[in-house]
Amino acid sequence: MKKSGILFLLLSIGIVIATTSGVYYFWRRLTQLPEWYTKEQSNSQTYAQIQKSSAAVEKKIETQIQASPQPKNINIAPNLPNAKPSSAPENVQVALSSSELNDLLVTKLTEKAGGQPLPSSVKGFHTSVKNDKLKTGAVVDVEDLKNSGLGAQQQALLTQITEKFPVNDRKIYIGVEGKPEIQNGKLRFDQNAKIQVGNMSFTIAEVAQRFGVPPEKVQDQLNLELKLRGLSVKDIDFQDGNAILRGAAK
Repeated sequence: MKKSGILFLLLSIGIVIATTSGVYYFWRRLTQLPEWYTKEQSNSQTYAQIQKSSAAVEKKIETQIQASPQPKNINIAPNLPNAKPSSAPENVQVALSSSELNDLLVTKLTEKAGGQPLPSSVKGFHTSVKNDKLKTGAVVDVEDLKNSGLGAQQQALLTQITEKFPVNDRKIYIGVEGKPEIQNGKLRFDQNAKIQVGNMSFTIAEVAQRFGVPPEKVQDQLNLELKLRGLSVKDIDFQDGNAILRGAAK
């Protein structure tokens, strides 16, 4: 998750909460950390371990491609020298566990940021598949984010947030839950997705309305290009705790 995306979501949620009553009650909910983060504190993965796991996932995909049936070659005159070679498999299906998908998504996020590791302000990243939905997000340390070399505009956004809510010394969970689709090679959440901060959930429409921007701008903060070695992903589905990738070999 890019710093700009983190700040955009934090500020927009801050605007939503600031217009409601019982701000202290909502602040407590806003800063509540997920159970998985508490459990993983003593056994969290390093970025190098995540990269290694992600490479193993892509190797698994390559192995699945090799094991997929090759399409039959239609050749009316097989003895002609210009006969076409066998093409790559067009119907490849690979099942990934939640942990495999998590490490793959983290790696793709860092590739989106130019190959840089996750910012030090990101203290944990977690992905799960439940009830045929994807839930993914990160725990962010606001103090570390503030000292992470933000640009002037980003620093101004963060100042707006911390002036509304005393979260300078807090960690905050930011995530999204829904049934994303693959569009033009990108993992894209639709407008039914829910944005979660702490243990509070908001629709994309709520965030967009309060922030005064089109819903598409909020959705754009959630998109992720899913480029995989050897596989052009065309579809994704969620079943029995797994993510099912479908596509064609490159």
